[in-house]
Amino acid sequence: MNLPLEADPLPIRVDHESNGALRVGPTRMTLEVVLTAHLQGHRPEEIVQQFPALELADVYTVIGHYLRHREAFDRHLAEVERVYQERRALDLANGQAGLRERLQARLAARATGANSAP
Repeated sequence: MNLPLEADPLPIRVDHESNGALRVGPTRMTLEVVLTAHLQGHRPEEIVQQFPALELADVYTVIGHYLRHREAFDRHLAEVERVYQERRALDLANGQAGLRERLQARLAARATGANSAP
């Protein structure tokens, strides 16, 4: 029998250059994107169509590993979502404050320009 019966390594790697992001295979695609697509009901083939850099076998392996360790991965996904929402709220608050200042400066410039026009 010449079948390969050893398990392949898990195609998830820690990207230390990106603050410890978990990447799938040799791609820049994150584990969270793949699992979120799976949890939204997308089949592995659809995920690979959406993200062609991914290998179909890697997506199946990641999903299989998720199914074997669902609780731990669900906790990880919840934590990633919590951090994302905190950062998003902070970015929105900072962005709107900056937007308000830019709009006020623009209005002031228009008012000054209107007052100085002959």
